[in-house]
Amino acid sequence: MRTNAQMSEFLRAVEIRVREEDMPDQFRAVVEAGWTLEEEARLLRALYSGYSGVGRAEFDDVVHFEAVVNGRGMMDYDLPDAGSERLGPLLRRSLGYACTALLSVPSDGLWPVLGYISLSEGGLNDDMLTAHVTFCSQRPDLPPYVPDVESHKQGALMEISERDAADLLKR
Repeated sequence: MRTNAQMSEFLRAVEIRVREEDMPDQFRAVVEAGWTLEEEARLLRALYSGYSGVGRAEFDDVVHFEAVVNGRGMMDYDLPDAGSERLGPLLRRSLGYACTALLSVPSDGLWPVLGYISLSEGGLNDDMLTAHVTFCSQRPDLPPYVPDVESHKQGALMEISERDAADLLKR
């Protein structure tokens, strides 16, 4: 698991336990629908079926196509507006979803799939902490989705591998 300084700070600020039960039902349904391989991209089937773009041709590479199709903002409308009462549940939901989805990736893939959780200010006035989770493959012939996670400056960022997901869910 790789994080930038801001995400490391958030992780120290709250007690993190990762459980599948923390994942909202809408995201559980996405994971249960499974993964598919379309246009050389590893995609969450439920998210791809709702994708309205042109397809892989819109993107410079397949990694960014995967990240766009597989990315979603984490449900947060029922959380308090600020503080650790928002941060903790938001992180737990995001981690529960990311870890469960990563562990459901079929083992027949040629490339590992990584999960990315980002936290940043959003909402109507850009004053509320929001979370986004996405997944994309790591391919030796293409640049990574985020070249240097540790130096990322635009919000808090975490990169999770399948192995990280298994370790986090065991705790």
